[in-house]
Amino acid sequence: MLRGLLYTSHGAPRLLLPGLVSFLLACVITLVTASIAGRARTDEQRAEALQRSGKAAQAEQIYARLVRERPTVPLVLALLDAHDIASFHDKASKAMSALKKSRRFDMPDMDDEPALPDEEIEKILAGLPPEISLIARFWHGSERQTVPEEIRTEVEEGAKREPPMPWANHVLGLEAARGEKLEEAASLFEREGLAFPERASDVDRAITILMSIDAWDRVNQRMQNPQIAAQVSSSTRYRIAVHEKQWGQAVINLPAMLRPQFTVDGMVMAGVAAFGWFFFCMRLGRVGERPLFRLPMYLIAFALGVLSVGPTLLLISWEESVLKLRETGDFVRDLIFCIFGIGLREEACKLLLFLPLLPILRKWGDKLDVLVCAALVGLGFAAEENLGYLARGSIIEGLGRFITANFFHMAMTAVVGSALDDFITDRERNAAAFTRATLMVVGLHGLYDFLLIHSEIGGSYFAMFVFVVLTRMFLEAADVARRRADRGVTPLHAFIIAVGLVTGVTFAHAYSAVGLKWGIFLVGSGLLGIAIIVYVFIKTLRTI
Repeated sequence: MLRGLLYTSHGAPRLLLPGLVSFLLACVITLVTASIAGRARTDEQRAEALQRSGKAAQAEQIYARLVRERPTVPLVLALLDAHDIASFHDKASKAMSALKKSRRFDMPDMDDEPALPDEEIEKILAGLPPEISLIARFWHGSERQTVPEEIRTEVEEGAKREPPMPWANHVLGLEAARGEKLEEAASLFEREGLAFPERASDVDRAITILMSIDAWDRVNQRMQNPQIAAQVSSSTRYRIAVHEKQWGQAVINLPAMLRPQFTVDGMVMAGVAAFGWFFFCMRLGRVGERPLFRLPMYLIAFALGVLSVGPTLLLISWEESVLKLRETGDFVRDLIFCIFGIGLREEACKLLLFLPLLPILRKWGDKLDVLVCAALVGLGFAAEENLGYLARGSIIEGLGRFITANFFHMAMTAVVGSALDDFITDRERNAAAFTRATLMVVGLHGLYDFLLIHSEIGGSYFAMFVFVVLTRMFLEAADVARRRADRGVTPLHAFIIAVGLVTGVTFAHAYSAVGLKWGIFLVGSGLLGIAIIVYVFIKTLRTI
């Protein structure tokens, strides 16, 4: 039966059927787990997921209905933000259509539905209760720099009252932050959060803004206030501890900082995706030949990869606070940041956690074990990192990361880990090769992230070239280490099954997040890029 699933009657490998079976299995597992957890998505959560996934017009429609049914300030602000983004998309779409008609450019149409007419938004605002309408009209006008003077005066005077008008300082803080008046924004957010305990997150936002402009004296001063200190998040406490070089406090706050990432949805999605790639590594590493040795080593390697995120986070905070390495928008500075910040720290931390395994692998394993265990350290790192990306809520980004980022980290750690093994075997002969491999991986890692950050220069397409180069290096090294062909489930089959699991869990998550219609649309819009990657993988894996 298994052979019939994997091969045709003529002995040719089946690809579509194993992928379809794994896709359906992932859908069932994800939906059943979500049902058992009992966390039904609200309309507000669906709208938020759509907006984070770049579908502002669809989110706007949901927010408009919610505001009509139960108007609140947060819902109205979310509606106006979605309308602003959707309107911008409309203008961009019209500009693209004009360029296409002039035949100067061949550009695709934008896939968003049109934004609601401005008249419809005005009608909604007119029907709001007075205390909500004032804040809504201020923010709607602020986005267009057309706030009527009487409305601005009323909001500003309300913000200064004792106690202040609810939400007045909040929207003034948003306006100040958008205008790069960051110190003013911090003061306004702090006042809002202290006056209204249900918006304590504004206090944390104020401290975060002060940290972003390196106003650490003011941060330390404000943290002396017990009311403020009680309302800042663990993430903020962690960053302050790192800046003050209070490493014990930083470690104490690290688990609490990571805790929000560990949601049921995120754990299921990242877990199923990681299992798919773990299964691929098991087949690549011939786990069935030495299961008592290889399976425990593979599991330990994966766990060490997850743990490598800890030192990486410490390095991130140290680089930002001491070396001032962070994304700035400047091409040259961002390239330096990506290579010597992102690339160097992540590869160093993964290699550090791989080191304890190397003596065991050299004594009782072989080259294939070294390669696969190093790859699984990279997979563990990527799996934990995926939780943070999933917390942002972009479904399309989740699908892309499950295919690319997981394998990207696997390939990079495997290449460096294998080069380190060769260096230990013969230091004189392989020292230069180890140095080249490390510098190349760190450089390509940084270049990959740089190209993704600057997608406005078509970087995402060039990033795929970097991805393909590292993928081929890893798979070719694995081919040399494996030495002979498989029977039964080949690495190509394992790859197809992994892709099916990843796509299935993403679709199930999209279905539970935004419904069937938009779930199909969101996942479908990300499949073209995935299809290109799958083609490259299949072409390479057919030779293994």
